[in-house]
Amino acid sequence: MNTQGSSSAHQLILVIEGTAALGPYWSLLRSEYIDKIIRSFSGNELGSQKSSGPFIEMALIVFYSHGPHSVCSVQRSPWTKNFDLFQKWLSDINFCGGGLGEVAIAEGLAEALTMFAPSQTVTQMAQGMDRQKHCVLVAASNPHPLATPVRRPSSHTSSQQNGNSEFQTPQWLADAETVAKSYAQSFVSLSVIAPKQLPKLRSVYNAGKRNPSATDAVMENRKHSQHLVLLSDGFMDGCSALSFSGATSVNASSNLIKTDLTSAAMHSVPLQPQTTAVRPSSGQA
Repeated sequence: MNTQGSSSAHQLILVIEGTAALGPYWSLLRSEYIDKIIRSFSGNELGSQKSSGPFIEMALIVFYSHGPHSVCSVQRSPWTKNFDLFQKWLSDINFCGGGLGEVAIAEGLAEALTMFAPSQTVTQMAQGMDRQKHCVLVAASNPHPLATPVRRPSSHTSSQQNGNSEFQTPQWLADAETVAKSYAQSFVSLSVIAPKQLPKLRSVYNAGKRNPSATDAVMENRKHSQHLVLLSDGFMDGCSALSFSGATSVNASSNLIKTDLTSAAMHSVPLQPQTTAVRPSSGQA
């Protein structure tokens, strides 16, 4: 992709529950919200594209439940600029297991933060750019209520350690709300989509707000009033996409961009909290 002339870098990660609890709702959530959001974000809205615009990247994280039947708690994709490839990853999610209890939302959100942490590649591509980072959590279950070992972003490890051994490890104990608070500190917008009204997911959203007093961008779908759709006021593309689809209008601004081709498989993040290595999964998304 030619980034010459681009003045900003926009990144989007979808953090999606992969248990059987979300499976029955997935097709509807995609058509009503998710596909519209990523089309607006990537510049594929209504088939129109622009050759110039922000540097765009998207990634997918799928999280599951705790317990002996979960092969892994989190899977992640690499970054991609390819809209069609990203759509394929979404279509290939295998919703299985769980569905009866809490899920690893804290682990999924923490994994997204580590991907948002500055890397050498991002630093080179985004030099002199205004970097915008957005995350959308899609879940049908409540987060695990207890603090669990989750990955700590490298930026937090280096900037906060100051000789304190607590910040010199790549993991920390946190629940979903605690991780969400790090989103505001890391200047990452956090939005939430759920097929039903779950107060605990609303609490996660509120914890991740950069401005606690800001008005919530609640998208009300008249056809599906039971859905919970909370969009960060900083996620302009998401608000714009849903405001044009019959939901409550909040903001209207989207940047369009032509995508490039890339291909890679999903990777599993091992359950063991003491290791940060990422191993390839047995299948390909």
